[in-house]
Amino acid sequence: MTDSSGGRHEKRRALAERRLLEEGLKLMGVKGVHACKVQEITQAAGVGKGTFFTHFDSKEAFVARLVDQVLGDLARRVRPLGLAPSDAESLLAGMGAVHLRFFQLRPEAAALITQACGRDGGGPQAAERLGRHLDLLAQMLAPAAERLGWPQERVRELALMLFATSVGFFWFGGPLQLGGDTPLALLDRLGRAMARGLAGGEDPPAAS
Repeated sequence: MTDSSGGRHEKRRALAERRLLEEGLKLMGVKGVHACKVQEITQAAGVGKGTFFTHFDSKEAFVARLVDQVLGDLARRVRPLGLAPSDAESLLAGMGAVHLRFFQLRPEAAALITQACGRDGGGPQAAERLGRHLDLLAQMLAPAAERLGWPQERVRELALMLFATSVGFFWFGGPLQLGGDTPLALLDRLGRAMARGLAGGEDPPAAS
């Protein structure tokens, strides 16, 4: 009986946490990270306010967990691209397309990342988690960057450009009603356009 009741308790805890995270992401995507209140999240999730603090030490910790969940989900979609051999530009294009598609399907995630990882965002934990995602991208991009003549010490900036372009596309696109219905084939072309730009030719001549 003890094992059975303990199992039910853990299931209820897991369900409550999942509901909090799901509803919190939706609300923060609409209202904003700072404007969204804990009580609004718990009401939407159908749990008491005290339940929130049995799972998360603070709202900042909750935001950091959301960021970790979003970026972990994204990383699972990006990693397979590194398993199949491809030319440098195709790898860049594929990574761009995966990021664009991910944030198209989850515009609330683009809103969360933009706010939580910004200068006045969700605290150091969120920014550190974004840093780890960029490290993953940089590690995958390093061989391609070498073939493209991109400085190896600047590969993390290449990763940031790819990531920020994808997030920003849907962060700004929402209010303008752009991007949400872009067909997958066009998202792939946008990824290739981004890749061509990142792979670009020689630097323009210096002004005399």
